[in-house]
Amino acid sequence: MASDPMLSPRIRAYDFDQDLLERVRQTGQPGAAVYPFAFPAVVAGRGSDLDKEIYLSLCTGDGIPVFRRMGGGCAVFLDPGTLIVSIVLPAQGFAGIQRLFNFCNQQLIRGFAAMGLTGIFQDGISDLVLADRKVGGSSFYRSKGISYYTAGVLVSTDLDAMERYLPHPPREPAYRRNRSHREFVTCLDRAFPGLTLENLSAGLRDQLKMSLL
Repeated sequence: MASDPMLSPRIRAYDFDQDLLERVRQTGQPGAAVYPFAFPAVVAGRGSDLDKEIYLSLCTGDGIPVFRRMGGGCAVFLDPGTLIVSIVLPAQGFAGIQRLFNFCNQQLIRGFAAMGLTGIFQDGISDLVLADRKVGGSSFYRSKGISYYTAGVLVSTDLDAMERYLPHPPREPAYRRNRSHREFVTCLDRAFPGLTLENLSAGLRDQLKMSLL
């Protein structure tokens, strides 16, 4: 679906972790934030081709804001059923990006396991996967003095909305096997009945505090 420039939404900067980034810059100490995203939105990667990755006219018509994050990757859909986990680490130079990316993903996976959410692993470049279904995506940004990791964990995300606003991505990991969003992703509350955003948020905050600080 091609976008009409007259209907394209204003693209906003994804700036929800600015306080965390500034705190790490000032203190030189690792930091983390865990919070449900506040409203339905689409977030594009730093290099995303918006016309290929987002149904922009539908976003505009439905009042869905579109943001562009600092990190890479394809566009994603977020809503209040999506838990954001951000980790900022002091880091010198620009080497070792994949090592730091993997480290942050593993901190999150260990946090899940400590809460009884077992079987989650990393696949593709950085996806969080349960069995063969994606349950979270992450991105990474490196600048002078810091590395910034942020993940969107699908706890009770509206998958119908994901299908509505995001076409099939222009690139995909091998394990996706050309599956639609509905066939490829799932939410953690389906795999772990009784799981709530509130309990997961509190548990991951505690786990990350112990492992990072």
